[in-house]
Amino acid sequence: MPFSISRRKGSERMAKLDELKQKLTAKQIQAAYLLVENELMESNNEEKRTQDEMANELGINRTTLWEWRTKNQDFIAFKSEVADSFLAEKREQVYSKLMQLILGPQPSVKAMQLYMQRFGLLTDKKVIEGDLGNATRTNAEIEEQLQKLKKLTGE
Repeated sequence: MPFSISRRKGSERMAKLDELKQKLTAKQIQAAYLLVENELMESNNEEKRTQDEMANELGINRTTLWEWRTKNQDFIAFKSEVADSFLAEKREQVYSKLMQLILGPQPSVKAMQLYMQRFGLLTDKKVIEGDLGNATRTNAEIEEQLQKLKKLTGE
């Protein structure tokens, strides 16, 4: 069952990517992939590129890249979907590391908590407190208020 859910989410993501692609230029699509790749760059002795360097690589002005990143909602949504796709590919590695932390020689309580929350086996208890103010009114006070309201509404 989880396999079919995962597949459906993947196909929904692809449909969303395709829909957003239709609203962007080829340069914007290339820029989105470049920005995501730069942000998710693994530490393999390569330094992340600056916005200027990426703009030059794309053949656009740095200001144009900034405008896309901060003001173009379709570009922002597309870049977010691209990042989600990249991260979804790493899900198995994340689960593997989580299990290593849980099953290791010194099990991590935080990792266990995360595992339990992920599968809905642990929920947070929230207590909401507040002063309701008029919660201690007597029946006579409530009746008086009702009479005033009836007068105002003409009943």
